[in-house]
Amino acid sequence: MSTFTLSRAARPRTSGGPRVSRRHSDDPIHLLTVPARQLRLEVMLWAFRLGLPVEADALSCVLLAKQADVDDPLTLWTADSVRRLLWVDIVALCTTLERRPPERVAATMWTLLSFLDGAGRLADGSDRLEQLREPLIDSGGVGRRGRVAVSRQRHPAAR
Repeated sequence: MSTFTLSRAARPRTSGGPRVSRRHSDDPIHLLTVPARQLRLEVMLWAFRLGLPVEADALSCVLLAKQADVDDPLTLWTADSVRRLLWVDIVALCTTLERRPPERVAATMWTLLSFLDGAGRLADGSDRLEQLREPLIDSGGVGRRGRVAVSRQRHPAAR
């Protein structure tokens, strides 16, 4: 399990200091590394072009939680890491950031994994795409076609 520690500069300021718009200080994209931001942009553009479900805030949180695990690169994915991110790491990250888990995390993860597989960017040692999707289907509320039922769009832990 990953432990999330944010530098003092990375935490949103509640009082004092320079005025920063609430939106800027709450956006987890500012905590992503440059390669993670690049991956985020590529996934967003790809998903928009194909009409696939993706939520910017959810994708930022998934990548931020994934990058916190320094032992695994952003492109190394296993069914266990998908399940751990979905149920443990993203919740812990959001608790650290003092925010609710974003909606549509599982559908966004589905799109991210589809992008990595389709672009041939899953690292050696990653599970096959079908195996990576299983935790999203069995406990993330995503159907076999990658769509989320209206009643299950929020992160499972946010219910």
